[in-house]
Amino acid sequence: MTGGAIAPIVPLVCTGPISYRGEEALARDIGNLKAAAKDARAHGVFMPAVAPSGVGTNEHYRTEEEFFHAVGAALRTEYEAIVDAGLLLQVDDPFLCDIFGDSALGAARQRSRAEMYVEAVNEALSGIPPEKVRYHTCYGINEGPRIHEAALSDVVGYMLKVNAGAYSFEAANPRHEHEYHLWESVKLPEGKVLIPGVITHASNIVEHPDLIAERLVRFAKLVGRENVVAGADCGFSSQATYHTEVHPTVVWAKFEALREGARLATKQLWS
Repeated sequence: MTGGAIAPIVPLVCTGPISYRGEEALARDIGNLKAAAKDARAHGVFMPAVAPSGVGTNEHYRTEEEFFHAVGAALRTEYEAIVDAGLLLQVDDPFLCDIFGDSALGAARQRSRAEMYVEAVNEALSGIPPEKVRYHTCYGINEGPRIHEAALSDVVGYMLKVNAGAYSFEAANPRHEHEYHLWESVKLPEGKVLIPGVITHASNIVEHPDLIAERLVRFAKLVGRENVVAGADCGFSSQATYHTEVHPTVVWAKFEALREGARLATKQLWS
């Protein structure tokens, strides 16, 4: 995930009590996004924010549980500010999938750590209406072979425990596209929405709109047409100082294909 970084990666380590100190930067980011959305006449705008599992390692709290809950409590300040600004909140948590791709943990530790991550996210989301929240998990940003990625079946039960209204996950990645069949046996909870990735960040090939529409229709037939939103597998850059493997011109071409594919799927599903 850090292979495209163009600045040194500095490890983040907790050495004292955690509190939130980013209000000024957060207000600037929110203001910039709202201004851009107004200029673009965009609706349903979401702002990503890191999950508690992505905020470094612990050298202060007695247990990992205490550490993650402290992070979750601090992040609630950021989450609430995003929602109070009239934006949708997207909690980015690729680390949930990472757990089940780490064979060194063993099955029992994978499960207990996943529960801990979910509890920390829900701590941070306390008091925020689920319909204002999107939860995103993925397998990282790279064009590697991806043969050791966890199956969605390992992750989905924990993902659905997060108090969000919508769930975003990789479905265009060729290692996972077949997993739409999982929703033949896994029931989507009432009132929830799926945001399957129908374009991928792991290839410079621009998906054909007809294929994008086909992918969306597959999910719609399994969970209901009102419960599917077109999405990307992940963002195309994990931080501002990242040199994306997909060229920016290709990124925009992919988004144009996504728009057209969603239009085709809508026409087909509501014909």
